[in-house]
Amino acid sequence: MATTPPTNPPASPPLPADPRDEAFLREVDEAYRQEELANFWKRWGRWLLALVGAGVLAFGAYLLWQGERAKALDRTAEQFAEALDRLEGGDSVAAVETFSALETGQGTYATLATLMQAAVATQGGDTERALAAYRRVVADARAPAPMRDVASFKALRLEFDTLPPAEVIARLQPYLEGDHPWGAAAAELAGLAHLKAGEPGAAGPLFLRAAADPRAPVSLRVRAEQMAAALGQDTRQIVEAMEREARARGGDAPEDDTARDAGAGQ
Repeated sequence: MATTPPTNPPASPPLPADPRDEAFLREVDEAYRQEELANFWKRWGRWLLALVGAGVLAFGAYLLWQGERAKALDRTAEQFAEALDRLEGGDSVAAVETFSALETGQGTYATLATLMQAAVATQGGDTERALAAYRRVVADARAPAPMRDVASFKALRLEFDTLPPAEVIARLQPYLEGDHPWGAAAAELAGLAHLKAGEPGAAGPLFLRAAADPRAPVSLRVRAEQMAAALGQDTRQIVEAMEREARARGGDAPEDDTARDAGAGQ
């Protein structure tokens, strides 16, 4: 006779949760958390307070430093402006003394003060002093790159007559590469160096390049155009462009062809 397999008895329904157990567990958990927090505070509380205090002091010191720095910069700007006023008024000795004092500082005004000393020395015919000032700017790694370029180029112009043309051309190469802001002035100077070396064929295109640069001063472009024309370069388009620019500015054209040819032949 076949036997019927026993069936599993039905599972008994879960007992309802006792609200008192949940409240007890919450109290135990809260007490544990409070104890952990108390232990943590006992161990690390003084260090945390010291860290917060140090942060507040550091932030206060930073704000104070920023304020003092701004005041110092304002004083430097005022001194630089006063030196420029003295220079404009003809008191170059007092102006140079102020520029010399400002040079010992830091930042852009220190570099500007050095450049102004070089400019005053150049105007006074003291080439050695001017070169020394320009070289200080070139050697200062903290000086802005554009100002170092200015110093390097102006020093090269002062040394032009005493340097071999090949050295002048080599030192001008960085300014002739790409679209350098000093490209036109460098091209004119390189053209003169090639002429000095007896290389008019290399000089002509450089003068033409300088004349065609719309960013260059008008006086430089006119000089370069005259030299390029005298060296057989076709400057008609450049002359027309300069005439259009002059009319757009409401000024006179640089020079007519007759005047240009006469100037080139001098």
